[in-house]
Amino acid sequence: MITGYVGTYTSDLSEGIYKIGLDENNGHLEEPILFKKIKNSKYLVFVNDLLYSLYDDENGSGVMVIGKDGITLASLIFEKVTSAHIAVKGNTIYTANYHEGTISKLHYENEKLTFIKKYTVQRKAGCHQVIFFKDMILVPCLFMDKVFIFDEDLNLINEIMLPKGSGPRHGVISTDDTRLYILTELSNELFTFDYANNHFHQVQQLSILPNYETHKEGSAALRISRNGRKLYASTRGVDLITVIDIGAEIPKIIQYESAGGNHPRDILDVANDRYLLVLNRFSNELLSYRLNEGRIGVVSSKVKLPEGVSIAMEGDLND
Repeated sequence: MITGYVGTYTSDLSEGIYKIGLDENNGHLEEPILFKKIKNSKYLVFVNDLLYSLYDDENGSGVMVIGKDGITLASLIFEKVTSAHIAVKGNTIYTANYHEGTISKLHYENEKLTFIKKYTVQRKAGCHQVIFFKDMILVPCLFMDKVFIFDEDLNLINEIMLPKGSGPRHGVISTDDTRLYILTELSNELFTFDYANNHFHQVQQLSILPNYETHKEGSAALRISRNGRKLYASTRGVDLITVIDIGAEIPKIIQYESAGGNHPRDILDVANDRYLLVLNRFSNELLSYRLNEGRIGVVSSKVKLPEGVSIAMEGDLND
């Protein structure tokens, strides 16, 4: 059994972080249970037996570190509104704030969180994710149509320009550290960049929707398979999951599949490429799809889960 956690928006239906279980033998999902009562956990990651989550309280927004027993080990408020993304590297935590247009760096050690630094890109820049690449930090900023590149101390060192109105949201790095894939929310496209001579060079611009449609809006999460040969992208406006083969030189779409519900947010390939988890926020459910050589098959299991935003699994790919 694989254990996982789902971050949610707090509402009348949701109370915080939910714990889930997936049977690796058949893809069956256990009924979720409330793991931690916390407001707007939204994005979370599981690293070295610790859960790192965003959260809100009456004093503002910040980061909480939680043990596997659900006990709060440390928490720190340092923002007015909740960030959109959290990522962890060693003892260092980074957050990207969509509304405030900021990137923050924190340190966690001996059950203590320390605020280190904040970089302001621009208010309402739409900073949506923190991506680790070599010794750099990449941050897609949706409303600026750029991916900003920082060193690990949050000094701005470069940027990647995307077409106006594309809206870069999420990205992943190839398993051999030679390529960057960026998913755009507003234009529903996948941009592929090669990294050579200390620069990113665009090699492809590809619609992830049927009939090469663009600007339907709503593309959300981008995940890479454990074997590094497939990408999975979710699009909310059309409730679709797109499978992209990246095993060859040029990425190629090989499947469009219904999300099985309304407003797919996060997706995650688990159990050594055997199942794909799909989190549908508006229909309040989590689905487990069988995978066959990276292609999405039948639904193995479906459970009710309110207001789901992000998935983190123990011992699996989380960010």
